[in-house]
Amino acid sequence: MALSELQATDALPLADWWQPRRLSEQGCWHIAIGPFSLYLERTAGEWLVSHQRHNDEELLHRVLQEQLDDRPDSLTFQRYVFRKAPLDFRLQPCLMDRPVVVKTRQPVLIPPGESINFYISTPLCVRLLLGNDTQLQEWPILRLSDTWFGPSTRVGELCYAAKTHARHSLDEVPLRPHRAVTPLTISNQCKTILSIDKVSLPVPLLSVFERSDHTLWTEAVTLVHEATQPLAKLKIERKLPTGIKAAQRITEPRQQAEKNAFVRAFTGIFSD
Repeated sequence: MALSELQATDALPLADWWQPRRLSEQGCWHIAIGPFSLYLERTAGEWLVSHQRHNDEELLHRVLQEQLDDRPDSLTFQRYVFRKAPLDFRLQPCLMDRPVVVKTRQPVLIPPGESINFYISTPLCVRLLLGNDTQLQEWPILRLSDTWFGPSTRVGELCYAAKTHARHSLDEVPLRPHRAVTPLTISNQCKTILSIDKVSLPVPLLSVFERSDHTLWTEAVTLVHEATQPLAKLKIERKLPTGIKAAQRITEPRQQAEKNAFVRAFTGIFSD
C-alpha cells in the first residue's frame, strides 16, 4: 500500500483509516474513529501519543483526520524516544482479545434440523504501528464490561459484554467505522428445540477484512448445536461469504482455531 501524507481535513462517513501515513513534525495530528480519538506528535527523536474516548452517540459514524496547532492540555501524552524517529505509521484494526457476548433482538427458538443466519457487529481495537510495523500501543475503541459465560462460576470463561444485537438482516446492521461485521449461522442438529437469547462470538479466532466501500468484516462463522455435545461445534470460513466481494484481509486472527474446535456459545450464566 502506498504511503500518503495526512491532509489538514479528511472527513468521510466511512474512510479507510487503516492506510499507512507519513507524519510531519508540524503540530499535533488528531485522528478520530467513531468515539475514539488519537493524538500524535513527532519530532526528530520522539513520538508523543495520547488518546481519549467520547460518550456522544452522534460521533459513532465519525472518521476524522486533522492537524491541530497545539496538543490538548487536558491529555497526558506517552513519550516514545528513538535515535531517529520513524516518519511513517499506520493504524491496524483488530478484534477484541476475548469472546464477545451479544444479545439477539428477541429470544429465538430454532427447531430441530433448522438453521438461522445473523449479522453481528463487534467493536474493534486499534494498534499503532510505526515504520516497519513496530507496535507502540493497542487500545479498545470502546471499553466493554466484563461478563462471565458458563453454567456456573467455576465452569466457563471471562468474556466481554457488547451493547449490540444479533440481527437477521444485513440492512438492519449500522455500518460504523469502529466495528467489524460477522455473518453468523447457528445450526440446530439436536432433536429438541434450541432456545437462545445471547451468543458468545469467538472473535480472537477471526480475521479483519476491508471492502472497497471501507466497511470492515470478518469471516463467516457457523455454530452447530449437537445433542452429544454441551459445546457448539465451530466452523470458520477463511473467506467472506458469497455475495460479499472485493475484500482484502488486513489483520490476522489473534489465535488460530483448532481443527474440529468446540466453543461455549449458547448457554451459561451472565453477569453484565
